[in-house]
Amino acid sequence: MRENRISRYEKGKKMNSSGTWALPFPRRYLSRKNGAFLLLPGLGTALALFFFLPSASAQKTKAATQGTTVSSIGGGNWEVTREIQEATDAGLAYLAKTQNPEGYWAGHVGYKINNSYQPTMRGAAHVGVTALAAMAFMACGELPQKGKYGKVVAKAIDFLAAHTEENGYITLNGTRMYSHAFATLALAEVYGMTRDRRVHKALQRSIDLIVQSQNREGGWRYKPFAQQSDMSITVCQVMALRAARNAGIRVPKSVIEKAVRYVRSSARQPRSFRGRRRFSPRFGNGVFAYQRRAEARATFPLTAAGVTILYGAGVYNDPLISRGLDYMSSEVRRFNNRWAGHYFFFYGNYYAVQAFFFAGGRRWKKYFDSVQRLLRSLQEPNGSWACDIGPGSNFGTAVATLILAIPYRYLPIIQR
Repeated sequence: MRENRISRYEKGKKMNSSGTWALPFPRRYLSRKNGAFLLLPGLGTALALFFFLPSASAQKTKAATQGTTVSSIGGGNWEVTREIQEATDAGLAYLAKTQNPEGYWAGHVGYKINNSYQPTMRGAAHVGVTALAAMAFMACGELPQKGKYGKVVAKAIDFLAAHTEENGYITLNGTRMYSHAFATLALAEVYGMTRDRRVHKALQRSIDLIVQSQNREGGWRYKPFAQQSDMSITVCQVMALRAARNAGIRVPKSVIEKAVRYVRSSARQPRSFRGRRRFSPRFGNGVFAYQRRAEARATFPLTAAGVTILYGAGVYNDPLISRGLDYMSSEVRRFNNRWAGHYFFFYGNYYAVQAFFFAGGRRWKKYFDSVQRLLRSLQEPNGSWACDIGPGSNFGTAVATLILAIPYRYLPIIQR
């Protein structure tokens, strides 16, 4: 059990007037350097709230040691148990062992073919996997050069910054806009916590590329400056933009507004079928589709992506969000039973956990309780999660650890 996430806040804790535990922040967090700016959507740079990263993660301490439920700052409830702590610890230990000395994690670079995955390069330095692995460490409270895995995180961030091209594209070995967005998100989270100037330079260029690559539809595709869009690529870019904006990087309001219009235009409306209101089986029964064209599929991962985009863009009250959450709640068990071990499973739950987290309440509690139990049951004895169809076990382990670490709330992007 790692001491620095379980008991480092034990000294000096006090019960506040509301009956919840209030714990002091470690001194290293109480500075402008280690904070992040939350720029409220639609308000530009005029209004910024400065927050400190431990917030709810400090409140989890007592619960983690006793296996009880804690109340978050956002008002939602979740459980931070010893079992979750042990699972994330094991995941980080595995990732620390598999990191290349140059700072990257290897993965199969490839592309999707129907329900399969076609590698173009096996076991290669993978920008996207490296970014997700770095965020898994940060989601558990690790910062560059600080803590048990500080050097691991620092090497990963150095790798990402070093592979940012002059035009801002973060790529290597043929990785595409998925990986670029994950790398940008990781840089934004680090910059928000450290204010590292070198990270800022790479981050600014990578954000500029995302902004410039948005097409007329309002979305993004596999390569920069593509003319078509799809939901799975678009959600990655929007969350990278949100993280950058939270960290104080200027993101044009028009870019976010266009992305929201794209998401809404990709929503599938209920169709009349034999007198009943239902979705056409031919196109899937999800709320958000892969693309705007009529024959595009609408699935659990894509619906999770659509809901997450709206939340990430600052849209919190929308009928499409309610419909999406209803669909996801009814479909999650079927989806997980079918796709466990597939990259669909990790990708779908990576965005589902964010969507349900932002929703809060009973939906979040029910979903997270279910997914954390499933993930713990799928973890290998060596601490990894297998991803037999997709980039590989480093990818699976990084995403699974990220999902389980959501209640810690160390990442600025995981703030209601």
